[in-house]
Amino acid sequence: MEIGMGSMRAAPKKLRTKAEVRVRTVPEVEGWESLSHKRWLAQGGLREEEEVEEVGEIDDYFGVEASEFRDTWNQRYSSYCGSFEDTTKILNKRFTFEKPHRCGGPQDTLQVFSLKIAKLRVGLQWPLQVFGMVAIRDCIDQNRNIIFDRPRHHCQIITREDPYLKLTGPTRAVVVLDPATFEVDLKVKGTTESEDQWLSFLAVDYHHFPLLNSHLFGREYASKLSELQFHLGSIISSVEATIDVQITSGSWPHGLRAQFTAGTASIPGAKVILLDSGDEGPLVGDGSIKLSRCVASVEVGGELNVCVKAFLGDEIVVNKVKVFKPKTAGVSEDSLVVDFNREISMAKTKTAGEGDISPGVGLNHGLGCCKFGFIISWSVISYFR
Repeated sequence: MEIGMGSMRAAPKKLRTKAEVRVRTVPEVEGWESLSHKRWLAQGGLREEEEVEEVGEIDDYFGVEASEFRDTWNQRYSSYCGSFEDTTKILNKRFTFEKPHRCGGPQDTLQVFSLKIAKLRVGLQWPLQVFGMVAIRDCIDQNRNIIFDRPRHHCQIITREDPYLKLTGPTRAVVVLDPATFEVDLKVKGTTESEDQWLSFLAVDYHHFPLLNSHLFGREYASKLSELQFHLGSIISSVEATIDVQITSGSWPHGLRAQFTAGTASIPGAKVILLDSGDEGPLVGDGSIKLSRCVASVEVGGELNVCVKAFLGDEIVVNKVKVFKPKTAGVSEDSLVVDFNREISMAKTKTAGEGDISPGVGLNHGLGCCKFGFIISWSVISYFR
């Protein structure tokens, strides 16, 4: 399987070896419940010792490719796609309330579940202050569909214990009828700008090879200072779901960490993290929860699972799922009531004998109920602008 900019010359064999491209796929066995799948998920795609391994310097073939990418893109697309730095002008909910034009329908799409700094190489140490941009370009408009974007003054602190980037996209479904391009420009903040270092600099193609069923896979790209691991899903014959969550009554208890996720039922265990609030609880404006991500892909004949979790420390004390049947247009609405007193009491009972869940400050009683309203906006996808 070839990975790289198709129009550029092939890399020498030595460089291709040192670039350390790896493709990991998960066997499609019994609805993705196979032992190998469970092990892969439990290990986060890499063994713990691989996550923290530091290896010697390697030739940065991908950096060379990325440095040539702008010129290649401008030659191909600038006359009708605008500036190289432009973000996609195709929005989500494109055909939720409008009739689709030609070629609008379910499409094969690429779902980005997570992006992880899997290895550090000589010259870097945890923790890292990371800033920069990660985007995907597809055949709809060849502009950037941003999945991570942080300025230098607002870095994300990446640790060995939590090496995942906090993604904020894509802003619409990623189409893979033609090759899509991963574009990565990440830096590590130094004491001064002159001391900043490139963590990863990539521009690599993803070539889609359709299978009968949706599936999970990983891709890893090495550079001189790091190795990035993409945790991806190939979603077959899918529609786009835009997810909105509201608190329609009650409130989220202070001191509980909130996590909202979404995913297709055909790939259990692989979820898009819509929001992970930390210890402060979800930010709410006018009743609407401000999600970090809101777009997911799901097979037109499948199921979308939206999950609400609450954590007390490291323990999951609430785990509720709402299931939606996909549509090709329009919206689906539903609600979910969470009785926090009851859920935490049940969680304590379940863990009795294994070490009780610590009640925590302000969580002994009177947590009350919270009612969530879900609005899912459905849209088919067109690979034409």
